[in-house]
Amino acid sequence: MFTQVRVVATPSRMVGKERGLRRFAAMTIAGVTLSCVCSVGSAQAQIRGEIVGAGARLIPIAVPALKRSGAVDDSSARKFVEVLRGDLELSGIFRVIDPAAYIDDPQTSGVTSDTINFENWRSIGAMTLIRGSVMGTGADMAVEVRSFDVADHSSSGGRRLSGSASEAARMAHRMADTVLEYLTGIPGPFDSRIAFVSNRGGHFREIHTYSFDGEVKKVTDHRSITMAPSWHPSAQALLFTSFRNRSPVLYSLDLRTGYDSRLASKLGVNVGGAYSPDGSRVLLAREDNGNTDIHELDPSAGKVRALTTHWAIDVDPAWAPDGRRMVFCSSRSGTPQIYEMTVGGNDLRRLTFDGNYNCSPVWSPDGKYIAFAGQANGRFQIHVMPASGGSPRRLTSSGSNEDPTWSPDSRYLAYSSKRAGTRKLYMIDVQGRQERQLTDGSSDDSSPSWSRRLE
Repeated sequence: MFTQVRVVATPSRMVGKERGLRRFAAMTIAGVTLSCVCSVGSAQAQIRGEIVGAGARLIPIAVPALKRSGAVDDSSARKFVEVLRGDLELSGIFRVIDPAAYIDDPQTSGVTSDTINFENWRSIGAMTLIRGSVMGTGADMAVEVRSFDVADHSSSGGRRLSGSASEAARMAHRMADTVLEYLTGIPGPFDSRIAFVSNRGGHFREIHTYSFDGEVKKVTDHRSITMAPSWHPSAQALLFTSFRNRSPVLYSLDLRTGYDSRLASKLGVNVGGAYSPDGSRVLLAREDNGNTDIHELDPSAGKVRALTTHWAIDVDPAWAPDGRRMVFCSSRSGTPQIYEMTVGGNDLRRLTFDGNYNCSPVWSPDGKYIAFAGQANGRFQIHVMPASGGSPRRLTSSGSNEDPTWSPDSRYLAYSSKRAGTRKLYMIDVQGRQERQLTDGSSDDSSPSWSRRLE
């Protein structure tokens, strides 16, 4: 059975001083001053297909053009296939076979198991075939796609997606997520967005969003330094900190309207907000009387309470998926380390013991792992450890890598890396086997935050 889906399009940290704020180098939030870094940035991001890690064997997959009928917008049909191929290649699970090797004509060959010539696909080495058709009425399109096992001529499932022709990329992301679900039982992460900080297109560091067809959109215009974006669980709003008024203030941005508002205008100096899994509360680091602690904010009531009250600096709070526990970074042991405790302030537990600088912890959506940035040989690398505790596993090794953020399916991490000079966004699978660059250009891209799947 095809699932009928109507797709509706839904309208990390500073350079220099930013690092002092987010890490312990400055050892105070109040001492940060307003500064701007000038750079000419690229207006676009690109998905790069090269594998830069030691990879496991990839599944060869063929993704021919859609079989067209009706008044189909050819450019939208091509866009769907191009984005679908890009997502599957980016997953680190598949190797998309070059379309130049395809034997069948997609406009005359079959789309069902009894009409497909599987021998033609087997002869070019395909193990999996994605075959589909598109019906169009000009402004709208409906796509039916099935995944086939070439060896036994069987279909693992199919899906029907319909919407405006302008939404072709969004439909392709959903289809890619479905293909991964057929294979692994868990939907993929590509119908989502990554928010990040960049100076692309100007001199100021603003919040941008990245989608997996390579589209980058600037979503703030504070003409100042913005930092530390974090998604609302609905994926329709963002928290971020802005220096618009020359001191760090927490803002909430509604992506549907484009309007932002101060979320914590009377709380003094604050940074690093994170919504709870149900969206009702916010964790943030707040400087009060010269010391920085973790606080919990109830935006609807305007109430705030301190969760840590320690002489050490406590920053980088992140929620557990159940909303009952949190992880954060603290210098209470003498060096920055990762700690866990209940949101009520009880049952404090130190999680990291290796290394003298561990920060930016994030809990995986499935609750199994905690990722963080840990310093090794003078550079930061991305690590993953069991949420229950245990030895961390290093995922990255090239350059300096910071600001990890989990994909909605808990299979991947995005992060910023300075291995090529300026910082760019990368992603890696949780096993550390497939590592790929996401953004490109001359801009400095940092502080990624990965949304949940879009509605």
